Amino acid sequence: MKARLFFYCAIIIFACSSFASAKPGAGKFYIIGMGTAPDLISVRGARAIEKADIVLVESEYDKNAWKEYIEGKEIWYRTVGLRIMYGADPARIKDPEKRAKAELGARARQQLTERITGAVRNGKIVADLQGGDPMVYGLTFMLEMLPSDIETEIVPGIGAFQAASAAVKMSTTFGYDTSAVILTMKDWEGRVDTNEKLMVAGSSLVVYTMLLDFGDFFSKLNRHYPADTPVALVCSAGDLSNQKIIGSTVSRFMQEVDLEKIPMDRSILLVGKFLKVGQKRKDFVPQITEGHPPVTLER
Repeated sequence: MKARLFFYCAIIIFACSSFASAKPGAGKFYIIGMGTAPDLISVRGARAIEKADIVLVESEYDKNAWKEYIEGKEIWYRTVGLRIMYGADPARIKDPEKRAKAELGARARQQLTERITGAVRNGKIVADLQGGDPMVYGLTFMLEMLPSDIETEIVPGIGAFQAASAAVKMSTTFGYDTSAVILTMKDWEGRVDTNEKLMVAGSSLVVYTMLLDFGDFFSKLNRHYPADTPVALVCSAGDLSNQKIIGSTVSRFMQEVDLEKIPMDRSILLVGKFLKVGQKRKDFVPQITEGHPPVTLER
């Protein structure tokens, strides 16, 4: 009888200790680039979403656009407040209005970070879905805020830069006398690489237009770029049912384009000779060595 009682006690102790040491399944946090249109998501991104228990979206628009990927998932809305004054210390800001904005952003980030951390530590797979490519003006700072023990992964996407280049069917990195492209946006207070400083180089430009002051931007362009430099404003790049390309030049753009009809949050501006000459190079001179005919490339 004592032996049997000891045996049952041993089983109970083993079961309890096993239960106590059991850990939930491995959780993970993803940031997934969703491309600029629902059919431009990568295979890797689609597979990551399929595994996710929880998905984060910024708006009802995103939820509807990606509904075929997230149907049946738990959905969290990620507030726009996450973007507000990241990196600023509210305690050091004297202006009450700016300090309040900084505090709002800090609270929003902290609350979401704690929520994600709790879910991942409980074995959940959480996926933050970001339009385009999150590595270009995306919210990758979320990874900077998570504890070091949280496993993370970023799945790149097709961003507006690539989609707009494809729309105009010209490579931004070649263009007569340039071999570089600068990605930029509106000037922000405290930034040292202002747009006018970048323009001095004469490189091709890809400009994300949300909140951009077009009048100010083009007045600067006219100081640094030839008047006939081609310009293309691409709306809804990559979304073939809504994509639109408006062509002009540095000197004529502000007179020719009705900015009131442009969806600034879904547009991108391309500036450079590449729009006209493609990949031609002005510094390329064929060298023909005597006795050796030039090489002919197969078409």
